[in-house]
Amino acid sequence: MAARIKIGAGGVWRKVMPRQSLMGLIKGRQVPLATVCGLGNCGTDMVLILEGAENLSPMLPTEQRTLTDMEAPDNARLACVTRLIDGDVVVEVPEESLQAA
Repeated sequence: MAARIKIGAGGVWRKVMPRQSLMGLIKGRQVPLATVCGLGNCGTDMVLILEGAENLSPMLPTEQRTLTDMEAPDNARLACVTRLIDGDVVVEVPEESLQAA
């Protein structure tokens, strides 16, 4: 199966190489996703998974702890530590996760 990503419900599907981080895939689409640590601790790169959560890497304890501390929604993931394993995923980047201009 080929991996594909779509950013936002109205976005366009793009084929991508599997096993890449969501951070790389999103920034590769010119979306200015914020990040501070890159390790799943800061939470600045939170994204919402609209479809395809089953195609992502399992959540690491650090990511789970950070999202719990943030009181993030159930469909939230941290782009720096989440990988698209295979299949399709639709990701929404909340405004608070975008870099300030």
